[in-house]
Amino acid sequence: MVQCWTTEAGVGQAINSEELGSLSKLGCGTTLSLVQALVKGGLSTVPRLWLVTNGAQAVPDNHPVIPGVAQSSVWGMGKVISLEHPDLKCTRIDLDPEETYEGQADALFNEIWSEDSEDQVAWRGDGRYVARLVGSRHRQPVAQQLVPSQPFKLGSSQKGSLDNLILEPVTRRSPGAGEVEIRVKATGLNFRDVLIALNIYPGEPVIGGDCAGEVVAVGPQVRDFQVGDLVIALAPDCFSQYVTVDATYVVIKPEHLSFEEAASIPINFLTAYYALHYVAKIKSGDRILIHAGAGGTGMAAVQIAQRAGAEVLGTASPPKWEALRNLGVKHIMNSRTYEFADQVMEITQGQGVDIVLNSLTSGEFISKSMSVVTQSGRFVEIAKRGVWDSSQVAAVRPDVSYFVVDLVKESQEQPELINSMLQGLKEKFDTSLLQPPPIKVFPIEEIIDAFRYMQQAKHIGKIVVSQTQLADGKTQKPLSFRSGASYLITGGMGGLGLLVANWMVSKGAKHLILLGRRSPDDAAIQKITELEMTGASVVVEKADVSDWESLRGVWQRIEESNRPLGGVIHSAGMLSDGVLQNQSWSSFERVMAPKVQGAWHLHQLSQNQSLDFFVLFSSAASLFGSPGQGNHSAANGFLDGLAHYRRTMGLPGLSIHWGTVSQVGEAAERGADVRAVKQGMDVISPAQVLESLELLMSGSDVEVGVLPIEWSLWQERVAQWPFLVDWQETVKTTSKTSNSEFILKLEQTPPTRRKSLLEEHIRLQVALVLGISNPESISLETGFFDLGMDSLTSVELRNKLQASLERSLPSSLAFNYSTINKLVDYLAKELLVEKDRTLDDVDNSEEVIEIEDIAKRLAKQLGTEN
Repeated sequence: MVQCWTTEAGVGQAINSEELGSLSKLGCGTTLSLVQALVKGGLSTVPRLWLVTNGAQAVPDNHPVIPGVAQSSVWGMGKVISLEHPDLKCTRIDLDPEETYEGQADALFNEIWSEDSEDQVAWRGDGRYVARLVGSRHRQPVAQQLVPSQPFKLGSSQKGSLDNLILEPVTRRSPGAGEVEIRVKATGLNFRDVLIALNIYPGEPVIGGDCAGEVVAVGPQVRDFQVGDLVIALAPDCFSQYVTVDATYVVIKPEHLSFEEAASIPINFLTAYYALHYVAKIKSGDRILIHAGAGGTGMAAVQIAQRAGAEVLGTASPPKWEALRNLGVKHIMNSRTYEFADQVMEITQGQGVDIVLNSLTSGEFISKSMSVVTQSGRFVEIAKRGVWDSSQVAAVRPDVSYFVVDLVKESQEQPELINSMLQGLKEKFDTSLLQPPPIKVFPIEEIIDAFRYMQQAKHIGKIVVSQTQLADGKTQKPLSFRSGASYLITGGMGGLGLLVANWMVSKGAKHLILLGRRSPDDAAIQKITELEMTGASVVVEKADVSDWESLRGVWQRIEESNRPLGGVIHSAGMLSDGVLQNQSWSSFERVMAPKVQGAWHLHQLSQNQSLDFFVLFSSAASLFGSPGQGNHSAANGFLDGLAHYRRTMGLPGLSIHWGTVSQVGEAAERGADVRAVKQGMDVISPAQVLESLELLMSGSDVEVGVLPIEWSLWQERVAQWPFLVDWQETVKTTSKTSNSEFILKLEQTPPTRRKSLLEEHIRLQVALVLGISNPESISLETGFFDLGMDSLTSVELRNKLQASLERSLPSSLAFNYSTINKLVDYLAKELLVEKDRTLDDVDNSEEVIEIEDIAKRLAKQLGTEN
């Protein structure tokens, strides 16, 4: 069935509202009737449906041709037809408006007979274009954070998995007496931070410890710093945009170091300096064994020991040996086996070393390290897990002086000592006596990747999380509105309109015109009053944007105000949901009027004015389709086309496919957020709306979708719809299935398929924690620890499975069932065979296995460090 009525519509600039309505009916109205007839017809063979338009899509990118913008709405409607009636295999074809009838007929004939799977095709000359959803350059990739526009810090939506790390808004704290506030530009990542994120660090610790940045506020009694100073600091909670800290823990940054290099200094070099000089009392001629010498603290210790005149022996994993050689370390051994002990004794001709700086505690590493210490030597422990107490040491080497170093504790008990060491280290960096370690830099948006990189022990030196690009991008070209211009917001008395109005005033707008069909209610009046109290002038216009005469009156009053119109934000709209089979054309007209006629009126009245922007609030419904919202999808499809149409005329135009916005707007009131989550789309917070709006209005995009997608729930649609082909890899590597969704999916799957579904799920979780991009490449029989799993990643795997399967699982899960096959068999029994039985009935001894015990079991299996 080929619907060609839609090819009859061409739009000229002089078209009026009534003619546009007729064209909409010719396109969407006839299509609605046709679909309803096909559904009710009870045909034995359901025909395929082609919707044909003429110049309704903006292709090609470099010279878009879109005179048939009135029929753009048909493409939005077609996506809903595909969802509600997939048996029709609805395909949209846009013909070249500059082609002859014969050429158009040939293109259409060839397309119909091609049996191609593409369902959105446009022809321009000899070029065939297909629709694809592509990532915006502003897109936040998987495992990447949307950075709030207000002050933020790193938090976790649920401890236990790195995937749950989030940047959450916070309130800045003004510095008190003796304190300074720092705008953080770079933060050092430490192993302790990973343990905290995985919820296996004792107590109530705070993530973050060292940073570099700029002083932005100074408290009373601070004499050594002033606003604008560039500094490095020992500062808890500094994975944040701003941090307030005691000035005792702050020093001026060495001029020649970048913020990222400077952030690598405080914790690692303070730990190494304190451990070697104040605890071990290192002196010239000492021999020292530095474990994990290619890490941040290890490399700092190597330099400090060399400066003290000591002979350095080091361990590291073989791929990192070259980094230690570059530091001048001659004797390097493997940190993943116990062979180092015999090698140390051989190198030292049986004498051993005077000092061991230890950070390896799993398995027999401590006892092996103790065995190489000389009589009355010093053993300095800087690890945080699996640490021996003094009685354990006394039982093995009572002659050895044993120390456990905790820099956090020392900084609290001896702040002046910390300040003295910081000042001394700063001077050594100023004179290049010490050098920062190699650094691996991650932008703040990729903070989860940074944590996972450290978890998987991939780094040499220090991992640093940077905000320098974020800071520069935010401060160089801030979006602002002209104080002398007026700005029109349609739907201005609604929740979304008022949200945008408040934001615009905060960005410098002084004259707003809020347009709506109804008078403002009490809540709106209060918000408008609040805007006026800030000094803004707010004019409320009660008018229907789809009524030409009414809107023309508004325009006349704007012109008489002698404040030029600076921009338009069209957020007006209404909903009247229902499946196509139960819809009438009148319900389509009600929904399309404010979007289609309203936007066209705004376009016509403003096209000869010099606007800074013309923003159309479209919807995800016209991007993906939305069952029960054929009219809404069609209406927003027109907005998308209009944005492109205006750009071809050299006018501003931006259409934003918003997802469901929480807390504000008619959609939120109707519970659309609940429906969105069920469809695999998270809601957008009001703050995210404004952050995205600022980003997009500052750029040059024409049509952009803003919506958080739960790609793990889109596997089937991505696999079947060519429009989403570019996202197949994203679906494979996305893990965030809500806790109940996988169980629900499992229950809805036929019993014969459940085990294979469980296998896919486990394979994906293993791939995620190990950073394997292609889950299918993991053999069902390969041991997890042969794949590179260690005690930390085994904990995270257990945590992720425990959350998604809604079952308590033993801490030793990955050790007891060390391949995908074994784990599937175990979980299949727990979930599928004994569904009503919980793990509360199993031996509780498994549940109390701590991370140290896991590490020991891993070491026994592999003879490696974790």
